[in-house]
Amino acid sequence: MKRWLVVELSIPKEFGEAVPNFLIEQGAAGIEELEGDLKWERLRTYFPQDGKEARILYALRRYLKSLEKIAPEIPRAQIRMASLPEQDWGENWKRFFKPVQVTPRFVVKPPWSKIRLKRGQSSIDISPGMAFGTGTHATTLLSIQALEESLEKKGLSVLDVGTGSGILSIIAAKLGAKEVWGIDIDGVAVENARENVEKNRVSAVVKTRKGSLGDLHKKFDVVVANIDFKGLRRIRKPLLNHLKKRGLLILSGILEEEKEKIRLHYLETKLLRWIKVTQEGEWICLTFKKVG
Repeated sequence: MKRWLVVELSIPKEFGEAVPNFLIEQGAAGIEELEGDLKWERLRTYFPQDGKEARILYALRRYLKSLEKIAPEIPRAQIRMASLPEQDWGENWKRFFKPVQVTPRFVVKPPWSKIRLKRGQSSIDISPGMAFGTGTHATTLLSIQALEESLEKKGLSVLDVGTGSGILSIIAAKLGAKEVWGIDIDGVAVENARENVEKNRVSAVVKTRKGSLGDLHKKFDVVVANIDFKGLRRIRKPLLNHLKKRGLLILSGILEEEKEKIRLHYLETKLLRWIKVTQEGEWICLTFKKVG
């Protein structure tokens, strides 16, 4: 059974805007404002216990310390944590999920939320259920930005490895990809992604599938994998096997200290040319091009 990390924060009023923004960047499923007082704000937020929570907590503590250095006269923030079984969360997450602008072009929102979009903006309806995030983690944001650059040309094919909620597959379709495959080894993730694909009316372009890369026998113009360091090292060969010549490979879910190891691990194949690195906080995204 999946579990959730519940984090409650008591923060000085002066940090009332900065800290929630940071939590969203770290992939919080939502933020609830609890009753505070004149000097303190109390927040409750949820993170899936998917192996990344230790890094998130480390980043949060480091961020709070940086705020304390900026304003040492302000009282220190307090953190409390608990682990919550998925079934106990029920539908409560719906209260916390608010629209988030992930890039100038895209706004991620729950299906029941009505918002006014600016000219040129598109909305992405995501129902994460109880098992998956809303696509606001820094690793996802970096992947979205890389996709926007990689899909400037219309009509390309895209493979989304570890699709989760399906947000990257949906955005690829909205950017003009002609064919998108989202795969995941987690059957619940695939069902979740399929529902979101249907909600966003891109089923004609996006196909979701449970299984590994070895179960798919196609090559793609763009391959995006937002997983983790160990996973990216392990699936190097199948990723490259599914990438067309002169195709683009986007790797996300990499910490700053892991960047060089992953970069060299892929370059040593002699099949890739390193194109770009982008960073959001401690998270890194690498883009490569397969040699022709």
